[in-house]
Amino acid sequence: MAVIDASVYVALINAKEKEHTNSWAWFEQAKKEQQTIAAPVILLAEVAAALSRGVGDLVLSHRVVGQLKHSRVIELVPVTLALAEQAAVIAGDYHIRGCDAIYVALASQLEDCLVTLDQQQLERAAAIVDIRKP
Repeated sequence: MAVIDASVYVALINAKEKEHTNSWAWFEQAKKEQQTIAAPVILLAEVAAALSRGVGDLVLSHRVVGQLKHSRVIELVPVTLALAEQAAVIAGDYHIRGCDAIYVALASQLEDCLVTLDQQQLERAAAIVDIRKP
């Protein structure tokens, strides 16, 4: 199992992203191995924002969010008070952006790795969870 960060999912969708090929290869391998992939439900908003800003395609943004909501590959996990409190501690103690800390906290709660392209997560969250690039 792995927790996927929005940066990786956006790279999967947007072929113009620098890490598109690596992200796609990781995702396909995870599916082939029938790994469970989890993400906090905030993935929906983060992906929608990144695609609408970065690609400028609102139709794509809405379609991708719809696909994520019904995905059989990615399990969307609610942000509970316990998860939010753990993320708040991580954000404060490790100087990680708030939403990014939620991904780290989820990986910690699930005792699993976080797959990300976010440089801040890669550098600062390694003390908390196993961090990997796709």
